[in-house]
Amino acid sequence: MSTEELHGNPPPIPDGVHVRVYSMEYCPYAQRTRLALSVKGVPFDVINCNLKEKPKFLTDANPNGQVPVLLHDGKVMYESDVTVEYIDAVFPDGVKLYPADPFERAKGRIVIINFSNKVVPLMYKNVREPSEENLSNLLTALDKFAEGPLKLIGGPYFGGKQLDAVDIHVWPFLERIDATAKTPLPADRFPNLISYIKTMKNTDGIKELIHPPDDHHHVRKTYMENKPDYNYHSKNPIYAA
Repeated sequence: MSTEELHGNPPPIPDGVHVRVYSMEYCPYAQRTRLALSVKGVPFDVINCNLKEKPKFLTDANPNGQVPVLLHDGKVMYESDVTVEYIDAVFPDGVKLYPADPFERAKGRIVIINFSNKVVPLMYKNVREPSEENLSNLLTALDKFAEGPLKLIGGPYFGGKQLDAVDIHVWPFLERIDATAKTPLPADRFPNLISYIKTMKNTDGIKELIHPPDDHHHVRKTYMENKPDYNYHSKNPIYAA
């Protein structure tokens, strides 16, 4: 591993910082929370957790033993959709992730739900069981739930000219798309999606938290071998039981 593995409780949150995230460097769900904080310019502290040998402080905070967990001034919460919405409400400065208009907000949530329910499972299936059929199903889903909406919106973001919560929710999975599909996206089939990926890779608050495809390939490989290298190229040490 790239940094030391630690045991016991993490140190106190640094002075002047009010937010801590229990995370794992390569978990796309935990990345959503870190992205929301990053794009809004909120200082935060990260504690990475070994999800195979979970530290007690993680399971104490979230009985499900999952990341992310968000700690803010004594309040503890989990589930990435909950934490992102909370961050946008409690820290109103900077990028506004959720529109004030209820209908516009609802439209964004429909995209998020469809992407999470229709695309993400196919991404994981293609990793576990790579085949031409599974890859074809994944690309068809990307056509419908990413390429299509982006064409209608006109971009460069899912929110149009402004990055919003949809981007925060879908980006961690699209960052990993080459590693997941195990082949680059066809440029003639996905011009809008490829343009979107380039835009996100150059967006402040997003680009600082990106890992290159080789990192994702490595972590996927070690995960499939049941030896997940959770701390690969991480800036923070990892805590285990």
